[in-house]
Amino acid sequence: MFSQNIFLENWTSGNEKIDDFIQEGQLKTNDNKDNIVLEWIPYNQFNEIKEIDKNDHITVYSAIWKEGLLYRDLCNSYTRKTNEKVILKCLHNSQESVDSLINEAKKCPTKHKAFQALYGISQNPDTEDYILVQNNYIWFSGNEKIDDFIQKRQLKINAYNDIQYGRMVHCTVITEDYGEEVRIKVLL
Repeated sequence: MFSQNIFLENWTSGNEKIDDFIQEGQLKTNDNKDNIVLEWIPYNQFNEIKEIDKNDHITVYSAIWKEGLLYRDLCNSYTRKTNEKVILKCLHNSQESVDSLINEAKKCPTKHKAFQALYGISQNPDTEDYILVQNNYIWFSGNEKIDDFIQKRQLKINAYNDIQYGRMVHCTVITEDYGEEVRIKVLL
C-alpha cells in the first residue's frame, strides 16, 4: 500500500471539476496495477514544444515532459519516467466547457503503455486552453516522409473503435533523397 500523500500534494488546476476528476483518477490507481497516476501538470514542465497538426477544434504538439510520467508498475512500485516524450492535445476554447474536456479525458485509457493513454491535464497560460497530456505512442520508421504520414494518421484516431481492422492499404513512397522505393502498409 502506498501513501496517498504522493498524489494529494499542494496543487490545483484552479478549477474544482478538473481537480475532482484528477483526484478521482489518482485514488483509482490504488485498485489497479500498471496504472498511470493522473496529474495536474504545470505548463512550464514542457520543453521542446512543436506543433504536429491542427484543425478547428484541437492543436496537437509533441513535447518533452521534464518531470515525467508517474505510474504504478506490475510490482506495485511507483516509478517516474523523467524527460518523457508526450503529445499535448490542446482543446481550443476548452476553458469555456470544462465538462466537455472531462468527457474527452474519460475516453482515454490510463494503463501504462496503452495507445493514447492519458497522463494528465495542463493549461496553456497564454490562451488558457486546457491540454490533455498523452503518451507519445507513435511508430517511427526512420524515413521522415513516412513518419509524418503515419503520425498524422495515428493522431486522427480518437478511440479504439476508430481503428478498422482488416483495412490495410499498400502504399509506395519514393524518397527524394535516395530515389529508393519503400513499400509500407498503412491502416486507414
